[in-house]
Amino acid sequence: MNSLTYLQEITEWPEDGYVVPNHTYILNKKGQLVGYIKQGETKEIIFGSPLKQFSKSRRKFKTITK
Repeated sequence: MNSLTYLQEITEWPEDGYVVPNHTYILNKKGQLVGYIKQGETKEIIFGSPLKQFSKSRRKFKTITK
């Protein structure tokens, strides 16, 4: 897969006793989610088909170069 963007989530979640992991998300050129990497791991989990409704609203990310 070419032209993929890796976005590491850096959202600071409110401390209400519930832990929300910040994963790294893999997007294609169209901005569709094609996979992710769980927090603390390195294995990419790639979906069979892209998820078209991935939303970045109210979250913070930094772009990772691979």
